[in-house]
Amino acid sequence: MALLNKANVAFDGLMPKVAQIIRRDWQPGKLSSELNYRDSLAAFLRKSAPDAHIETEYRHAGTTTDIYLKWQGIFFSGELFIEIKLNLQQKDEYDRLIGQIVQIDPAKHDLIVLLIGEHNENFVARLQERYKRYDVPIPSSPRIVIKKY
Repeated sequence: MALLNKANVAFDGLMPKVAQIIRRDWQPGKLSSELNYRDSLAAFLRKSAPDAHIETEYRHAGTTTDIYLKWQGIFFSGELFIEIKLNLQQKDEYDRLIGQIVQIDPAKHDLIVLLIGEHNENFVARLQERYKRYDVPIPSSPRIVIKKY
């Protein structure tokens, strides 16, 4: 059964709906690498949204994003970028993530930052603080989704 369809995406919006099904329905368990999570999520999204175009390792604006989803609906068409970080613990990983977010340009492009595993709570708080202005008045980009094992 498709979790994303033209009706619920038109009603809820592409990014909120994808974030919701990642939080609620994607249950990959504990995998060995970020690439395995990326492949698991891409397969889940392909099954959940059979009409969407989904690519991994998508090049955009000088950076490579983990997953790209292009949606063609009746009333709404759009694209969504998903960046995955496994066990965000080191400052250099955090800095690289910020650089990727900046290059995708979340003011213009919908982006989900998916944090999987155990994270340095300071980095999570910094990320949420840095992008909280995009959450007012309607949650927008980037949407930060935290998923434990």
